[in-house]
Amino acid sequence: MKKIVFLLLFIFSFSQAFAEIYEVKLGDTLYGILSDKYTPQQMAEINRQIKKEYKGFVLRPGMKISLENNKVVIYAALDREVVITKLSDGNAKVNINTYEQDLMKVVVKGTIENNLFEAMYKAGEDAELAANLASIFEWEIDFFKDLRPGDRFIILVEKRFIQDKYAGYGKILAADFYNQGKLKRAVYYNDGKKNKGYYNEKGEGLERGFLRVPLNYSRISSRYSTSRLHPVLGYHRPHYGVDYAAPIGTPVKATASGIVKIKSRTKGNGNYIALRHPNGYETFYLHLNGFNRAIKQGGAVAQGQIIGYVGSTGYSTGPHLDYRIRKNGRWLNPLTFVATPKTLKKDDVAAFLEHASSFLNKLNLSDVVYAQTTPTYSMPPVNSMFLQF
Repeated sequence: MKKIVFLLLFIFSFSQAFAEIYEVKLGDTLYGILSDKYTPQQMAEINRQIKKEYKGFVLRPGMKISLENNKVVIYAALDREVVITKLSDGNAKVNINTYEQDLMKVVVKGTIENNLFEAMYKAGEDAELAANLASIFEWEIDFFKDLRPGDRFIILVEKRFIQDKYAGYGKILAADFYNQGKLKRAVYYNDGKKNKGYYNEKGEGLERGFLRVPLNYSRISSRYSTSRLHPVLGYHRPHYGVDYAAPIGTPVKATASGIVKIKSRTKGNGNYIALRHPNGYETFYLHLNGFNRAIKQGGAVAQGQIIGYVGSTGYSTGPHLDYRIRKNGRWLNPLTFVATPKTLKKDDVAAFLEHASSFLNKLNLSDVVYAQTTPTYSMPPVNSMFLQF
């Protein structure tokens, strides 16, 4: 008799230990998945509890669900699980398990051969980190024109871990970018008051009033000139802009925040937009294929907001953007124009320099250890380095 009881207990324990794992498919519903365990009335109560305990929960394709006799676990996210436990009366109790995230400070290094995204991939990272790095230096470096083989970067970045699993990037805390032999530095600083953003080692803000370029382009097809042979009209006249060749439909961004002065079409300019900015500045975007529908004449736009799309309207021989800058009625060369940086006030510089010193020391790689010597976490890349602070 004792052997039979032991065997039954063993079988029960075995069945509990090995749960079925189900992957949610497109069109699945929680009721459909659990219909053999709960009645429609019980499922309605389960849904009510989930909505109360987990605001915004949605069952998505790819989610994993652990199915046991008396317990169901929905792995909704790395930091959150929905646990449905069957009670002795047949009803269910819903609990939400939450997990804190750990932040690791990591150094990532790479060298440019062709482009930033390829270099980041070879460093063991992904496109998200490349885009984040480019957004920090976009006022300093034209990543489609200025990069050269041998350029390199060192980044101090936070990486998030949940339940010992890599969960994505946090903030880039500091970065060095060696571009054509010149060092560009960035340190993130937030004093909890009015100063927040990326600054160089002198306390000068990297964020400027104007982006270097308004789009991702393939090449410069025509430069700023006071006398250029017009490819359509056939005679010399000034060309007060820069032509950026790019495929039709490429998004065009406002290089600075401002007001839409003109949104129109003319015979020469084709579809074009003119923006009015503070301090007498204006920017012009010509030969557009079309406009962002959200852009209205007289309305406000933010720096980096998409305002239109590359086309070949007006006097144009191929898809490109003619981008122009004017200040107080005088045309400026977009390729040589440098906007004034936003700098810290003199009284705030000392606090920034104290904050920045430790991060800059980390970039100098004075006390780093390789990630593979830290076995607690398993995450890519092996050539990142955890920092000891």
